[in-house]
Amino acid sequence: MYQLRKCETYSVTRQTAVATLDPEKFRNISVPYEGDSEEEFVNYIAGLDFYEISSELDEETANELDKFYDMVDWEDWYNSAWDGEETWLEIGEANPEYRRTGGFEARHSTHQSNGF
Repeated sequence: MYQLRKCETYSVTRQTAVATLDPEKFRNISVPYEGDSEEEFVNYIAGLDFYEISSELDEETANELDKFYDMVDWEDWYNSAWDGEETWLEIGEANPEYRRTGGFEARHSTHQSNGF
């Protein structure tokens, strides 16, 4: 008896709903925005801990910023699986110690880049 599994790999690019944010609403909070350009603002927003500062924002601003954290409304705009699947077979045995490979100790594979 042999143990085999089929594997698949793909990449997904997805997006949140568009948030409309006023930089001025972030000037007087505990982690104030002090910049004056688009680049400074996007870097500032990227470094914020939403859950730490959300109570300091008005409801409309907090709701807009929450769009980045609400995982339900994400939309895929590219999925490499749409271009065709990349799958392969592996033979080996189930082994829970092999956590990096999903609990499977593969000895041979039909995947070209696995080094088998």
